[in-house]
Amino acid sequence: MLQRFFGCVYLSAVSQLVTLTAECPVQLSQKSVVVEYGGSVAVNCTASVPHYGMGWEASEGGVDKTRDSVITWTVSDLREWDIKPICYINYKTTHDTLCEEELPVTIYKTPDSVSISIVNHRGPMKEGEQYELQCDVQDVAPVQNLTVKWYKGETLLDQTTFTDTSITPVNEVAKLLITAGRADDGAQYRCEAELDLGAEGPQPPPTVTSKPLSAEVNYKPKHSNSTETIIKNDEVMLNCTVMANPAPTYTWHSEHLKEEISSSTLPSSTLSPGEYTCTATNSLGSDSKVFIVKSTVAKQDRVGIPLASVYGLQQISSIFIKMKNNLLCFLGLSIIGIVSADSCSLEISPARVVVKFGDPVSVSCVASRPVRVLGWESVIAASHTQNDLSVQWRVDSLTDWIEEPICYGVFFTAPRQCEEKLNLVLYKKPDSVSISLVNHSSPVVEGREYQLQCEVQNVAPVQYLVLRWYRGKTEVYNHSFSELSPATPVQVSSTLLIVPNRADDGAQYRCEAELQLGAEGPQLPPTVQSEVLNIAVQYPPDFRSPEEEILDISEDSEIVLDCTAEGNPPPVYIWSSSNLQENTDNQPVLRAASLGPGEYTCTASNILGKKSKQFVIKHKSKGPETLRTNRRHTVLDGALRTFWTWEIKI
Repeated sequence: MLQRFFGCVYLSAVSQLVTLTAECPVQLSQKSVVVEYGGSVAVNCTASVPHYGMGWEASEGGVDKTRDSVITWTVSDLREWDIKPICYINYKTTHDTLCEEELPVTIYKTPDSVSISIVNHRGPMKEGEQYELQCDVQDVAPVQNLTVKWYKGETLLDQTTFTDTSITPVNEVAKLLITAGRADDGAQYRCEAELDLGAEGPQPPPTVTSKPLSAEVNYKPKHSNSTETIIKNDEVMLNCTVMANPAPTYTWHSEHLKEEISSSTLPSSTLSPGEYTCTATNSLGSDSKVFIVKSTVAKQDRVGIPLASVYGLQQISSIFIKMKNNLLCFLGLSIIGIVSADSCSLEISPARVVVKFGDPVSVSCVASRPVRVLGWESVIAASHTQNDLSVQWRVDSLTDWIEEPICYGVFFTAPRQCEEKLNLVLYKKPDSVSISLVNHSSPVVEGREYQLQCEVQNVAPVQYLVLRWYRGKTEVYNHSFSELSPATPVQVSSTLLIVPNRADDGAQYRCEAELQLGAEGPQLPPTVQSEVLNIAVQYPPDFRSPEEEILDISEDSEIVLDCTAEGNPPPVYIWSSSNLQENTDNQPVLRAASLGPGEYTCTASNILGKKSKQFVIKHKSKGPETLRTNRRHTVLDGALRTFWTWEIKI
């Protein structure tokens, strides 16, 4: 009995000890702390029981033992990466008990810089080849909280996390493998370093983004379809325009063509029926498209139907007048109309309409045989008529981008409704066209690569847009957008890679947005030009004649040493020679009669480099000097002769 009692007391004491050591009677105002490097922090520690003393142990901001019930660990400029503050308490029980509560501290630092590049590659990429993008993140901590996100435009492509447990700042590299495609031409890649520090960290997470990397992709021409049939009387363009980089050249082949044609389009109205093959070619390959041009043949009705069974006799006379294109036969009381059971006897005029945004439009639809109902189905200006053979679709101001008017007819003899869709193009010139240097401002440096970017704002439809690049008055590149298909206004851009030289100093670049809307559009295609971008090119000094010059002159001659060099910024000049007694700094030309024989070196320099040229002066030696000293006259052979006496001085 006694033995059980003591066993019970012993177990009770153990239970009490476990409880006391498992729960320390202090409370921290924050369970954990996230602080930016160099930032301030303050955390309270509160005692929940009477105690003999409590304090903070920390390498910075420690608090000595005190009888207060609330103490604060505070640091105004936290720079110790591995700090581990501990709140401790010595509280009253049967025996004095000490317990501790550690405060987890995370110190973070956003990157000094984030940059993106293509590994081991410069210049345009090639379609179908793989490239590695690299994102360099400099001086970030803690790296295990870092996520590098990869974007193409606004689309997230991938993200990279890190397992390094270092708490001090490190440099990290993330890589992304891409396969270049034609859709990537002009794409903007960027990487973003994000520190996700949890709920206790800043919201939203601290982020540093690289400058965008504009991708230029070279790709060969490729048409969306290999053949296209054109009705000659439609008067549309044979449009062979295709996207490619570098811009393609075009050649046309046909037995009907008598001369070589290099344009991307041909008007069908000028062509004979037959096949026309267009080939688009650039340095990466070529692609061909066949256009089949056909003539419009008058539709001939093929199936005879007794009209008396369809119309009342009173209608026959009026029908006879209206059915101009039908061959009618009258046999007894039956009129046979040779009508088409499988063709749509509707004709839209004009068949293709090009309308400027906000302008009026009017189109007719005519039925070639009697019709019960004829009308236009559209979002705006829908209309219909009964028994009439024509109906008009008219809009005073067309501003609906999704408008697709359809003319429909319900015929007496046809089993179903007949429809013809209007080929409608609603266009809008760009609000603005601008040109700029990508991630750079003028001046540029000779021999380095730069990208020019042309931005076109609010243009439609973009598939008819051709963006032309000019240097002065010379077209150097053009970019079409035929692979795009939105009908509503969009913003697009094009880039041009240049490697300027000194001849480009002062060159004027511009871009021009042109809407090629075909034969039905304005015959001077709507065009908007950018302002002119003047390129200033910096280059090191260079002499027109860099070879050494030797001057062999006499003592009294004026000496001219011309060291003028071309450079931007303008060079400064330094002369050196043992014969120079006065300061000649920054004089491109020396003129003096007192320069002695010897070597003179001129150095022209600017921020990009320097170049030197040597001059060698040699004096001519004087020859013998002759002086006329005397003259005498005498008679010789009966004639008066004059004789001179000369003295030669050596």
